[in-house]
This record gives sequence, C-alpha cells and structure tokens, in this order.
Amino acid sequence: MLRHNLFVIFAFLFFCNVSFASKLVIVYTPSMQGPIKTINSLFEKQNGNIEITAIPIIAGAAFEQIKNGYPADIFISADTMYPKKLIEEGFALENSYFVYAKGVLALYSNLEILNKQSCLENVSKFQGYIGIINPKLGPYGKATMQALENSHLLYETQKRFAQGKDALQVLQFAQTKSVSMAFLPLSLVINEKSGNYCIVDKKLYLPINQAMVILKSSKNKNDAFKYLEFMKSNKVKEILKTYGFEA
Repeated sequence: MLRHNLFVIFAFLFFCNVSFASKLVIVYTPSMQGPIKTINSLFEKQNGNIEITAIPIIAGAAFEQIKNGYPADIFISADTMYPKKLIEEGFALENSYFVYAKGVLALYSNLEILNKQSCLENVSKFQGYIGIINPKLGPYGKATMQALENSHLLYETQKRFAQGKDALQVLQFAQTKSVSMAFLPLSLVINEKSGNYCIVDKKLYLPINQAMVILKSSKNKNDAFKYLEFMKSNKVKEILKTYGFEA
C-alpha cells in the first residue's frame, strides 16, 4: 500500500512538472544560426522549467508573419528597423527593445582561394556567379549592395548575382559550388571547415546593428523577459564574439 502511494505521489509530481513547463517560441535571423543553439542550451540549463523552440526566418519575412499573427514570443532580428516597426505598429513591447550585437559582412568561397587583404577585388578577379541575400528582405543583402556600390563594382557584378531568399540558402549555393563566391554574415562562415572567407571593409556599408523584441501577443512574457536579460549577459556576449559578432 505504501509503495502504491509513493508511486502515485511521484507520478503526480512528475505530471505537475510537465504540466507547468513553460515554452518559448523564438523567431530568429538565420545569421544567428550558430550561436542561438549554444545560447538556448545554456538558458534552458539555467531555467529547467522553460523549453525553447527556435525558428529561423529572415527579418522581412518574419516581420510580415508576426503582423499576421504568427504565434511567437520573441523576435531576434538581423536589423533594428523591423523590431522598431513592430513596436511602432503595436506588435512588440517598447521596453523589450535591445540591440544585442553588430553583424559583420564576409565574402565566402568554397571554390576559389580568396585574397583576404583586398576582399572585394575577388569579385572582379574570379568569374562565375555571386551569391547574395535578397536585399529587400535582409540587412546583409542591403549591406552587400552598399559595399559593391561604394566600391564601384555594382554595375559590373550585378549580372552575375544569384539571389537567395535568406543567408542559409545563399550559404548552400556556395557550399555546393553553385556560385563562385557569396556575400554572407561572418557568423555563418567563421567556423566553416571547407572553403575560405575574407571580411568586407566595414567602412563600405552601414553598421548592421541587430536587435530583438518581445511580442505583445506572447503568453509567456515573464519567461521572455528572463531570456532578454540572459541575452544581455557577458556569457552571451562572449558566445557572440566567437561567431564574429561585435557584441
């Protein structure tokens, strides 16, 4: 009888733990594909009752989906424009706005050996298609256009563009050698074992400040703010630096 009662108690406690587990849905920029896994894992270890589902969606597309009711708690963007727009239009909490990092643009190739000292000279030196992110949807695509234009290379290279919907698709173009080289977030290629990269001169494009916000529609705002505070920690800053971000 005692054994039976203990089993019932343990089963009840287990059921309570499962039942009261909180879940956070995070929509994040593909440029955070690498560090987000480590960040989320550490957060879950420190907050055992919170589970995270993380979904990569490029900034512009995420903005539209959130406005249309996408059920997420947190939006981690690759820019500041879309988080600010969500606040202005009443979809995000103003006191949750936080610039967590500054992105860096890189040129990556799995086909050619790139000159690291004069990064953009590679686009003239080597022929073939050039992978770029859709500049209408992502800030790294915009930065690519700015860098090429400011280097007076846009006119001669635009006919060679192979445009992808997001950074992950463009990275795939380069990895499969469908393009000769590709403009990508440094965070996606800094730890690549194959291929090589060079860093685009930061003076050639506007700063890629990356911000995050908590959505007003979130049903887990307390836990979302816990995550926000964690993103402000020195531990997260160190993780971001290992992926090439300027935190």
